[in-house]
Amino acid sequence: MTKKQNWVLIFFFLLLVSGFTIASLLKPDTTFSEEENRELAQMPQITPDSVFSGRFSKDYETYLTDQFVFRNQWIGAKTLTERAIGKQEVNDIYFAADDYLIEKHSGTFDTETAQRNITYLAKFLESQTERLGGEHVKAMIVPNTVDTLKDKLPPFARSTEEDAYLQKIEEALPVGSFVDLQQVLGDHREEYIYYRTDHHWTTLGAWYAYEAWCQAAGIAYTPQEEYQRETLSTEFYGTVAAKVNIGVPADTIEAWKPLESVPYTVRYNHGEETRDTLYDESYLQVRDKYAVFFGGNQPLTEITTENKTGRKLLVIKDSYANCFVPFTVQDFDEIAMVDMRYFNEHLSTYIGENAFTDVLVLYNAAGFAEDTSLAKLSL
Repeated sequence: MTKKQNWVLIFFFLLLVSGFTIASLLKPDTTFSEEENRELAQMPQITPDSVFSGRFSKDYETYLTDQFVFRNQWIGAKTLTERAIGKQEVNDIYFAADDYLIEKHSGTFDTETAQRNITYLAKFLESQTERLGGEHVKAMIVPNTVDTLKDKLPPFARSTEEDAYLQKIEEALPVGSFVDLQQVLGDHREEYIYYRTDHHWTTLGAWYAYEAWCQAAGIAYTPQEEYQRETLSTEFYGTVAAKVNIGVPADTIEAWKPLESVPYTVRYNHGEETRDTLYDESYLQVRDKYAVFFGGNQPLTEITTENKTGRKLLVIKDSYANCFVPFTVQDFDEIAMVDMRYFNEHLSTYIGENAFTDVLVLYNAAGFAEDTSLAKLSL
């Protein structure tokens, strides 16, 4: 290749890079990625402090990455290229056995936030145990797919951080309050208990956890055979699939409805909206089909039933609870779900105004470790 040809190649390469960069800067910023179900980075503010601390350059790099023109197509092209050369891990996603895409969660469990959250949870459960008694106060920190389905990971992959973190949580909590799901879910790891393209567990996985929690809390639960399993969608592609953006088999979402159900009413955010169903089927027409359960995450969801059990449940939760809580409708007179990420009231005031008999904290392990709102448990 001649020197002139080299310069021509360099010129076209620079033109390509600068062209895409300019196009990214000129296009209107996208605020939300439906594929990844998350907010995208926006243009950071320039301040002397952010510039000299290096925060601006880091935030600006994230902004350019999130707002890059044809971003989703580039993600897919990058994945196909790396898969073509034999890589089994792309964008922190393992290409695992049985068509599973499994998120690594590397570095999630050794942060200051992760350690502080254990302290917040322990103090909250101690105070609730003093009020209600140990049998009525439980925590389920659900192991993620990477922990439960270790045998499906590529040969080089290792997952030990989450094991140690879950053990640390159990040791910090009041004796008997931690419902250990590692063994429970591990015993069913060959069943469809996690989605292949998403970070959530399936309704079947949630039922096994429901059974374990009921046994620990002294609740007579409804067995599997007393539910009608209804397929809501066979075309679900979750947030993990969006991180690699190539063609993969779709997931199936199910709703389990009791053969003998009790009437109930669902009230969102102190009466902002009231419904007579746990499911918002409008979400089956969009990308985020998991939001069919309760219409996604809400600050406060209150369910009133016609049961006469004398028990009233408070669930402090992340999105893993959304397909779990429908099982509890048969067991309590009232259920309240509080998502601390969006709940801006004083939790202690809300608890004081309601005669809860039972408390359950339900998070997935990575979500619990990363949640910056758990300090509000003490408010």
